[in-house]
Amino acid sequence: MNSTDLVQDVVDAEIVEERPDLTPALPDAVIDINEVLTDEAEEDLANSGRQNTRLTYDSRFKAFANWCVALGRRPGPPTTEVNLVSYVSHLRRKQVGHDTIRLSIAAIVDMNARAGHEKWPPTAKALKIYADARHEQAETGRSSRSAPPIDMERLTQMVEGCPDTLGGLRDEVICYLGYYCRGRRSELAKFRIASVEFVSDELAVVRKWTSKNDKTDAGREYEIDDPKAVDALRRWIAALEESGQGAPHLPLLRWVDQWGTIRPVSKKGWGMTPHAVNEAVKRLAKRVKLDVAGDVTSHGLRAGVPTDLGRLGYSAGEIKEITNDWSSTEQVEKYRKIGRRRAGKKADDRRSKAITELQKLREEAAPKPGEAPV
Repeated sequence: MNSTDLVQDVVDAEIVEERPDLTPALPDAVIDINEVLTDEAEEDLANSGRQNTRLTYDSRFKAFANWCVALGRRPGPPTTEVNLVSYVSHLRRKQVGHDTIRLSIAAIVDMNARAGHEKWPPTAKALKIYADARHEQAETGRSSRSAPPIDMERLTQMVEGCPDTLGGLRDEVICYLGYYCRGRRSELAKFRIASVEFVSDELAVVRKWTSKNDKTDAGREYEIDDPKAVDALRRWIAALEESGQGAPHLPLLRWVDQWGTIRPVSKKGWGMTPHAVNEAVKRLAKRVKLDVAGDVTSHGLRAGVPTDLGRLGYSAGEIKEITNDWSSTEQVEKYRKIGRRRAGKKADDRRSKAITELQKLREEAAPKPGEAPV
């Protein structure tokens, strides 16, 4: 089970602070203005952190709040230590992945901090249960799994299986952008029409503002020279313009209903939410009966290029340098190995070559028949 499994049926629970106005005032109570945040500071604190991280934490806290409400408990903030520990125990017994448990703890602490309760609630007891869950899952072989990569072979199958509709064209664009721009679902949902620049008939430049590892506000540029991908982007943007939705500042990816109508942007500014992007990829994978359809997520598109480069024989270090999308080679190495094995080759041919060469050395050093050992 992953984090999305926990938030599908979660009610919207507001983060409600205690009502100090309902507490009897103490006689002669004096409030030190130096201990009171300004309204602007309170708002900034509540909205602090990267947007994508906040959205993830919001989802995890809503799952926790839903659990609390069902049991007549109060989620806070401030959240009680007892409720945190009890929730973590609940997740462990439901055999929820340990990564999700750890994320839930972090989300609850973050929500409390954003409400002014720094380093609350205490996490030592909850982390003990989390550690036990992690060890149990490791012993039973339930390690955290990455989404299967959608390499060029799978990408082609998905794109060719898109229906000849406006929604199908939109799904093509999602697939191409996810693959060629190595986009996370949150990054894909953030693309604006102005993010795409057509340099020529066969070249488009796409600018992506990433959720991680970027040190500047400039974002990153990705050149797409796949004729089919460029054509799909052109036709999709043309469709947006024809429907009166082609302003440069508007979201690039949009929700399309069953009648082929492009829906307006939501009040929160979304054309498609990150969740909707992920669901579109999963539906398409099932539609075309992809070999890994049951485990596919939109993150598999991000893993496609490093998998294909690994298949072609590039090292993890070379792939990291070529793509410039990973800060270390650890995850890249996983994709490289998958690519090699997808090609029917050993993941580490250098090791195999070394073993073969050592074997030759042993054979050369071995005494020939009739020769005395040296």
